[in-house]
Amino acid sequence: MIHLSPFSRINVCFVSIVLSCLASFAQSEQMILFSSSRRGNSDIFIMQSDGSNQRGLVTTIYEEWAPTWKSKNEITFLRQLDDAIVRVGLNLDTMEEMSLAQPNHCILDDKNMLYAPSQKSLYSCQDDIFVKTKEADIINLTQDLDAKARYPSWTNTAQQLIFTSNHKGTNDIYSYDLLTQEIVPLTDSRANNERGELSPDGKYLVFSTDSFETGHQEIGLLALETQTLINVSNSGGTALIARFSKDGTTIFYGSNHDGNWEIYSYNIALKQTKRLTYNEAFDGDPRVYHY
Repeated sequence: MIHLSPFSRINVCFVSIVLSCLASFAQSEQMILFSSSRRGNSDIFIMQSDGSNQRGLVTTIYEEWAPTWKSKNEITFLRQLDDAIVRVGLNLDTMEEMSLAQPNHCILDDKNMLYAPSQKSLYSCQDDIFVKTKEADIINLTQDLDAKARYPSWTNTAQQLIFTSNHKGTNDIYSYDLLTQEIVPLTDSRANNERGELSPDGKYLVFSTDSFETGHQEIGLLALETQTLINVSNSGGTALIARFSKDGTTIFYGSNHDGNWEIYSYNIALKQTKRLTYNEAFDGDPRVYHY
């Protein structure tokens, strides 16, 4: 168990308030985790998909980032403790924290583990992509690629994953089938294509790309059947880390085109963009609960 600092114990006074807010979140199941520095250092926040009911889940004196969903009622994140980066779990029903092990072969310091209902976990470490099975076996999926493999994401079935690799010279996005071990390119260009996620129906790929202007990352939406690519963000700044809603109708992403990093949503059918956060500080890395 991780012991709370005197500062973080203050947050206990607000647990009942937070829990009442989370009760309404649980009804819609469209909850978005994100990182925010609006209180002076990086903390873990949650909101609904329209940007309402933004609440701090973890607001301590420590730096906390990279939130992920472990289950409907449990999240994980990274925390800086002096010179160490630790993994922490948080039960949303009780607001109780618990320590989680780092992989035994590396320290996750940028992105956290991604969990699937099949009790498999997925992570990037030392320029390779790893899967940890429920039997605790750790499999290096990209060890035969002479490249940097990063930014993995689960597909909706968790039998396939998406990742970025530069083994053909530039960053492109690939799928990996856990049953057949087949690697299939989803993008193939000289652009910097990275951080991809597949739509729940498997028909679309959303990712960060400078296809529209070299050296300028935007959010691209690729229809895999027709290979039609549209610019979702049109930010005039930099846009990164895009993720689909559970039903696949909306994309959430971060962009700094308003002067600092904020989170936006994009309705695919209506082609409408909405800004969800408004702070003179960093808001980003949205994570949507899909299962």
